[in-house]
Amino acid sequence: MKTIVDHLLRLSNESHGFVSPKDAHLADDNSAALLLCGKGLHIDELPPPAGRKKAWLSRSALPFDLERAATGVIYSHLRVFVDELIEYAFDQTDAFQKATPEWIYENPQILPVITHVAGTFSKQELSRVVGHISDAGISKPAGKRLAKLLSSLRRSQVPKPDQVRERMKATTEGIVRDLVGRILLEEFVASALRRSRVPFRREGDYEALSGVVYDFRADFVVPEEDHPKAFVEVRKSSTRHASLYAKDKMFSAINWKGRHQDCLGILVVDGPWTGSSLEVMTKVFDYVVPISRISQVTEKIRDYLEGDKSVLRWLVHFRIDPHVAS
Repeated sequence: MKTIVDHLLRLSNESHGFVSPKDAHLADDNSAALLLCGKGLHIDELPPPAGRKKAWLSRSALPFDLERAATGVIYSHLRVFVDELIEYAFDQTDAFQKATPEWIYENPQILPVITHVAGTFSKQELSRVVGHISDAGISKPAGKRLAKLLSSLRRSQVPKPDQVRERMKATTEGIVRDLVGRILLEEFVASALRRSRVPFRREGDYEALSGVVYDFRADFVVPEEDHPKAFVEVRKSSTRHASLYAKDKMFSAINWKGRHQDCLGILVVDGPWTGSSLEVMTKVFDYVVPISRISQVTEKIRDYLEGDKSVLRWLVHFRIDPHVAS
């Protein structure tokens, strides 16, 4: 993931936010995979070098999706591991005719293969039959029940390795999407901050950033929470939830900037936000930027830390005083 994030960040800088990649980018297999997957092509649909420029042009109206870009490339690497897992499982168990409780107990990583061989479609469904199981560990009682379940399958009932591979494809892609969705965007921002030599603390590294109404944590605080000069919030949205997310983020900015008036407020967005929601948030946040332009903003933060006061755009005067009866 870190390698892919660094590659995406470099591509973003060199292609003006994934808008105009150079011929050299499309000629390079790794760069082309990230760029074209980000435009919606499946990793298995990537054309040869001669056809990549045409493929990019044919999808130029589509927005670049950072998550899809990373998902496609990560899945291509993970698929090699999945193939090895399937081959190992079939070889060790004589196509699941000799899956002993001891072998299952010692090889919990095979659980995704067992799930599909057993004819179920999820770990949760299989757990209802054999008890709690995990690919991090299978208890001996659960291993015995799994072995009994597999021993009831005749050889003709066991799917072929290619069938298992196809069944696992959708599951694996879904797992990768979930993983990417959780960590990619924030890691992308963290990498940009490091490249711009901006000191920061992430949400899990500090207790809270104080505000006028209450204290809670931003995704990133620069340089640290006691004397903040900037906070960065990262949010992916959809048109259906854009208004709700906008209200939440706007109050966060008012709460923090009202307490720390020399603090930059930055919102990094991804996904289909509505134009009206983004426009409203620009009246509170100093910068509202798409994830693809994060490097330009981290340079602004660097300038601000070095004394460029013009970077600060909004002062928020927000305080709460007790009512004094006359």
